[in-house]
Amino acid sequence: MMTGVILAGGLNRRMGGKHKALLPVQGEAILLRQLKEMSRGCEQIIVVTNDIETLQPLLVGVKDIDVQCVSDHYIQKGPLSGIHAAMNVASASHVWVVGCDMPFISADAAKVMAELCRASNVDAVIPEIEGRLHPLHGIYAREVGPETELLLGQQNYRLMGLLEHLDWQSVDEQYLVQRGLRTNFVTNINTPEEYESMLENLPL
Repeated sequence: MMTGVILAGGLNRRMGGKHKALLPVQGEAILLRQLKEMSRGCEQIIVVTNDIETLQPLLVGVKDIDVQCVSDHYIQKGPLSGIHAAMNVASASHVWVVGCDMPFISADAAKVMAELCRASNVDAVIPEIEGRLHPLHGIYAREVGPETELLLGQQNYRLMGLLEHLDWQSVDEQYLVQRGLRTNFVTNINTPEEYESMLENLPL
C-alpha cells in the first residue's frame, strides 16, 4: 500500500482565483474524484492545503475515506514544499504525489510505478508521457523527505531540482500501455481555457 498525497496549496492565480480542486468534472469536484481514486490503492491520504476552510465542506462529505489535512511548513514555495509537508506525516514507505488539478489520476498506474520503485530500489519513479516528465503523479520513497528539507532550506524551490538529487527512473507510454494502463492520468489544468477545452473533449 501507499500514502496518497494531493497538493492543493497553490494560489490558483492562472485560474482567476478559482480553486482548481473544486472545479467540477463529470459532476464531481476534481478533489473528490481524486480521493475516490486514491482510496483504491492508498492506506493513507494526505491533502496539503493552506486553505482548509475552503476544502473542508467537501472533505466532511467524503464517506469511508480517511483524509488528513496538513499545511506547508514553507508557505507558498510550490509543490516541493507540499511534498516536504506530506513526507513529515506519511506512514507508508512509498508516496504517490499528485497535483489538485489532475482529474484523471490512476491508482492502477500508481501501483505499477510503486512496484517498480521497490523492485529497482530507487528514490522515485516518474512518468514520461510524450517526451515530458511529470513529477506530479510520481512515486517517491518516503526517505526523500530530508532532501526536500535541505533544498527548501537552500531556497531551491524547483521540483525538478529535487530529481537532480535523487536516484530515479522514468516510465514511458510503452511501459504503461503494455500493462494495460491509460496515459491520460497526467492531464492537468491551469487556466480557464484549458479547463473548458478539457470539458469539451471528455469522452461521452
